[in-house]
Amino acid sequence: MHAVVSGWLLGPHSGANKRLLEVLSELGKFLRDDERVTVLHRAEFSPPKLARIDWLPIDIPARPTWKRAIREQFRVGTMLKELGATVYDHGFLPPPRVPVPTCLTIHDLRAADGHTRWPRWFSQKVLRKACRRADVVITPSEYTARRLQELVPETTAKTHVLPNGFTLLPDDQLQLPHSKPPSGFVLHVGHLEARKNLTVVLRALATLADDEAPELWLAGQDAGVGAELTQLAKQLGITARVKHLGAVDDATLNTLYSHARAVVMPSIYEGFGMPALEGLAYGLPVLAANATALPEVLMGHGTLLPPDQPEAWATAMRAALAESTDPEQNPAIAERTAHGRCTYRWDKVAEQYATLWRKLSSDGLTASRS
Repeated sequence: MHAVVSGWLLGPHSGANKRLLEVLSELGKFLRDDERVTVLHRAEFSPPKLARIDWLPIDIPARPTWKRAIREQFRVGTMLKELGATVYDHGFLPPPRVPVPTCLTIHDLRAADGHTRWPRWFSQKVLRKACRRADVVITPSEYTARRLQELVPETTAKTHVLPNGFTLLPDDQLQLPHSKPPSGFVLHVGHLEARKNLTVVLRALATLADDEAPELWLAGQDAGVGAELTQLAKQLGITARVKHLGAVDDATLNTLYSHARAVVMPSIYEGFGMPALEGLAYGLPVLAANATALPEVLMGHGTLLPPDQPEAWATAMRAALAESTDPEQNPAIAERTAHGRCTYRWDKVAEQYATLWRKLSSDGLTASRS
C-alpha cells in the first residue's frame, strides 16, 4: 500500500486541517512494514515531523477554489502515477479524477444545504459528481452521513463514519489575552460566519444584569460577520462584554479553555462541532444549539437550546456560571471530561483510515491484474 494524501489546504487553522494533522500523527503505528503514506502539500507549508509520514511539495494553489480544482485535475493523476500510489485520499470538494481508488472525506454539507455563497443547486451537483468518483466516502458524524444519503442515495453502501477526536495539549498556561472579568467569560471557538448564529448569544448577554453577565470571547478569524457582530453589540450596549480574539494557536486555545466558564456553540449547522467536544474534555459546561450534529457529539453531557431563543441562552448561561468549578463538589465535571477525552479518539480514527486505505489498495491492485 502506498497512500497519497491531499494536503495542499494545510496551513490556516481549521477543523478539517486539525483533523488531518491529528490523524497523520497517529497513523504511523498502524502501518505495516511494506506500507507508505505520502502527503502532498504547498511549498510554503512547513510540515511537522511525523513517524512514517513522507511529505512532498506540489504546485497546486489553495485558492481560489476554481483554480485549485483545475490544477488538481491536471496535476494529481500524473503525480500519483509517478509516485506509484495505490490509493488516494482527498479531503475536500471536488476531488479530481485519478487512476487509483479514492477515499473522500466530506466534513460537512453546508454548501449543499445553502450555508455558503455557492448556489445550492450547483453545490449539490458538485457533491453528486464527487461521490460518483469516490470508492469510499467518510463523514465525521452520523448526522452528516444521513444527510449525505438523503442528497446522494447511492452513497449509502460506501459511507463510513469516522468521528473527530480530542488531543490533550501540554498544560503550559499562557497569559490570557485580556484580564478575566468578575463574572468570567464564555468562549466561542470557530470562524465568525453566519451559520455560527452568534447573534443569539449577544442578545442573551444583553438581557443579563452587569453584575451577573459574563463576557463573550470569540476565538476565530472573521469569515464575514465580524462587523455585523460589532455593530449589534454596540446597538445592544454590550460592546465591552464582547472580545474578538482572532485566530489563536493551540497553546492559547488551551489557556482559554482552562479559564473559561462555559463554551457556547449556537451554530445552526455543524458537520461535527469539534469545540463542543473540546469544551467537554476540559470539563466545561457546553451550551449548544439543538441542531445538526451537535446533539450527537454531546450525547446528553451538554445543554441543548433552541437556536433562536435568546432568553433560553441567558438562563443557561446563568446556570453555567452558578456551577461549582470544584470537581469534588460538582461530579458533572468528571463526567464531561471523561466523555470528551475517551469517547472519541484520534488513534482509533487513524487505525480505521489505515484499514480502509489498505482494502482500497488491495481491491485496486486486484482489479488491475484481472
